[in-house]
Amino acid sequence: MLSLWLALASPPAIVAGGAPLYSSCDPSSETVARLEGGTRVSLGYSISGEHGRCFHVTAGTHQGYIFAASVTTLEEYERARIAASDKELPQMIRAEIHKIRDEAPAHPLVAPVLGALESGRPAQALRLMESELLPKVPDDPNALALAGLAAFQSDDTKKAESYWSRSLALRPNPQLEMLLARVRAERASDAGHDKASSSRFLLRYDGRALSSHAASSLLSVLDAELDRIDAALGCPSAEPLTVIVQTRSSYRSATGAGEWNGGQFDGRIRVPLMESAPAGELRATLAHELVHACLARRGIRERWLHEGLAMRWSGERPPPNLLQEARRLDRLPEWNELKPDLIRLYYAWAWLAVEHLYETRGESGVRELLRNPAALPAPAIR
Repeated sequence: MLSLWLALASPPAIVAGGAPLYSSCDPSSETVARLEGGTRVSLGYSISGEHGRCFHVTAGTHQGYIFAASVTTLEEYERARIAASDKELPQMIRAEIHKIRDEAPAHPLVAPVLGALESGRPAQALRLMESELLPKVPDDPNALALAGLAAFQSDDTKKAESYWSRSLALRPNPQLEMLLARVRAERASDAGHDKASSSRFLLRYDGRALSSHAASSLLSVLDAELDRIDAALGCPSAEPLTVIVQTRSSYRSATGAGEWNGGQFDGRIRVPLMESAPAGELRATLAHELVHACLARRGIRERWLHEGLAMRWSGERPPPNLLQEARRLDRLPEWNELKPDLIRLYYAWAWLAVEHLYETRGESGVRELLRNPAALPAPAIR
């Protein structure tokens, strides 16, 4: 599997002297194989347990678990993964859209295409590109990059890969290279080929994570949660929203997400799930990501507001000790994905800032504020 981080950093390998590959994240478990020093490994998801941090890895024909101390270039791998992680993907896409807005061919359809992308209508943007713009400028790198963005957000990753490859063949673009590596990693890991739909959602799922009956029930949950969040925040109407459900291991492999990450929104909602997961946990995860989708359609980018509102309307509340620690800070904490403790503190501070917003403005005041993102205040807590 070609992972995004392998495209950006030195491939992780086994330390000199070799290391055992275990059947589970436990040194007393069965040894699957003995890996020689220098053996390159493909890192999947990680687990932090009582015996320390370990990774699920693939090494040749072998799969199993390796402890972090047995892997070289791990820090470089982590930094590369984070530099282009799924949490930054929306920022990467927005940066590319901004660049294309300045450089795209002078054609009256460019503005409507960009507007459709930014308002949650990527399928409409792709139709305009393919029927009107690309036939006139088939070899323009910006037009091809824009078509790839529309395809990606329409969940047509095969077409996105093709357009981005063609664009890069015409002109180098480091940002687009990162996006291409991201979509290739996703395509290599994504086994979600089953589909279900409602008027507002397109559900694509891995049958190992979800049965067809459970998929139908999940659509009902999504509709109910969107109604509730729309009433609370306002969610502009757009095309049906794509929701991708995967097994936890496939989710980690496809996204490279940190252990603290339970879902993502990159123009599509993606969540890891097993049917044995508690129903309340699933509903909270979906509500959290739906808030992100609604805010993105309003053009709201502030991370603290995204995370604070997502927690409030999904029913999440940071533990008291974290809230107490956050109250002692005089500013928003650093967002550092290498430090899970800082991430948790960031969430606690964001939760407090949103609570303060509701206390000072009330629910109707917050709804009105979200209709005018330019008037958003700086984050503050009591």
